[in-house]
Amino acid sequence: MRAEIIAVGSELLTPYRWDSNSLFLTEKLQEMGIQVAYKTVVGDNREDLHKALKDAAKRANVIIMTGGLGPTEDDLTREAVANFLKRELRMDEGILDSIRHFFKSHSMKMPEINLRQAFVIEGGTVLENPFGTAPGQWIDAGQTKFALLPGPPSEMKPMVEHHLLPLLAPFAGHRLLTKTLKTVGLGESAVEERVSDLVTGLKNPIFTILAQPGEVEIDLTLKEKEKEEGGEARLEKLFAAIVERLQENIFTFRRQETLEEAVVSLLKEKGLHLSLAESCTGGLISHRITDVPGSSEVFETGYTVYGTPAKVRLLGVSQETLDRCGVVSRETALEMAEGAKREAGSDYALGVTGIAGPTGGTEETPVGSVWIALAGPSGSTATFYHFIGERERVKRSASQAALTLLWKELKNGGKG
Repeated sequence: MRAEIIAVGSELLTPYRWDSNSLFLTEKLQEMGIQVAYKTVVGDNREDLHKALKDAAKRANVIIMTGGLGPTEDDLTREAVANFLKRELRMDEGILDSIRHFFKSHSMKMPEINLRQAFVIEGGTVLENPFGTAPGQWIDAGQTKFALLPGPPSEMKPMVEHHLLPLLAPFAGHRLLTKTLKTVGLGESAVEERVSDLVTGLKNPIFTILAQPGEVEIDLTLKEKEKEEGGEARLEKLFAAIVERLQENIFTFRRQETLEEAVVSLLKEKGLHLSLAESCTGGLISHRITDVPGSSEVFETGYTVYGTPAKVRLLGVSQETLDRCGVVSRETALEMAEGAKREAGSDYALGVTGIAGPTGGTEETPVGSVWIALAGPSGSTATFYHFIGERERVKRSASQAALTLLWKELKNGGKG
């Protein structure tokens, strides 16, 4: 079984929106042993949609389309698939009642234009959507199966889990067995150098290394059919050897777990509390921490002290320190972290000050210069970093480095 994902929407061809649905779909299909052979993004245009369908039908057994199921004139997915299959579109009274109920339950009057969403392709199976007005559809056209899914991820994901995956189950292939680990504190080259003798020329299982700022992921993948051929034993043995080489830097063995989740988990495990003092990151670390469910158990306060007066007023940073050492300095970062720890009464605090750019740098303190301080039960320390890239990347890298410092401290038992 080969699949193709077609993301529909002219907005996806602009710099302002990106197709996140296909990433979710690819993960789910891969778990089932269904290969995603192609991904296509196409705008709201009848001719382009017809060509995309024609091409996809030549190379895939299942075509999954996301988007274009709304009520407006440029929502063309239903019509495009119906025309391609030469089938009629027919009003489904059950869907119409569901749409009316949806609007009524939200104390709104249903616009007449939403009638378009109640049309179903002849022979299609309706996929219910309790989270919106766009139902999905499943059409079995013999050699090729078509799945029409809504574009909003909050509607698409539940539909995939509850409806699409059971429909695809009979076509599942050899599932993939994957072992994953994620590291911090080492660059991609350093990680690869440590394990290169273990994985050079490796074909089974497949070795993959993926990097993003401040984080490196390693995946070992084996097809289920190769378990009986001794593949699973090789997978386990190789993974154990890699873990031994990298164990001091591994923060998770789960692909979906983030560094902030690992930090919150350690804080909970140890019964500790955290506060933050952020300048150049503008509250990004606080945002990442509070994105973790249950973080209120361990996160005390986040101070976004962007301006110099706020550092003095809220955290007690000395004006003499600012005048003598500057805002972006070891001393200021330490006083920020210690001030946040003191004011919040927390066990740990991070202080971050730097220049994210694109302006504001000097010869002594260029753009990308960041000091990160960590204050804890056993004292305080500060580390200097110089990050490269655009403003957003510098902020993200700084937040990652700060969380890495805290994670290492917590993993080491607070020994400093």
